[in-house]
Amino acid sequence: MKIVIAPDSFKESVSAPDAAAAIARGVNAAFPGAHTVCVPMADGGEGTVEAVLAATGGKERQITVNDALGHKVDAVWGLLEDGTAVIEMAAAAGLELIAPAKRDPMRASSHGVGELMRAALDAG
Repeated sequence: MKIVIAPDSFKESVSAPDAAAAIARGVNAAFPGAHTVCVPMADGGEGTVEAVLAATGGKERQITVNDALGHKVDAVWGLLEDGTAVIEMAAAAGLELIAPAKRDPMRASSHGVGELMRAALDAG
């Protein structure tokens, strides 16, 4: 039996690859002879870069940017073989970067997303 496991992330708790691995462990425990194939998915939010790079063999790049409240955070973006950049807004302005008590849309900024875009443009 072949089972394809293709979950998205569970917001602020489990990444898509971790969810896929956990589901695969459960499937393999219930069906020891099963062949599982994990294909983490993303909907464009958190985990998108990781999922696209895993599917395409692209390269991960890191840069320090400002989060939504102006604090420095390490963000990841991807570069595909054909020069296409993969950026996710969550890497710089995602909810998971800000403690719930500190979330304030009137003070928040997407400046860090622009920093990611600039890094991608500078890379070619």
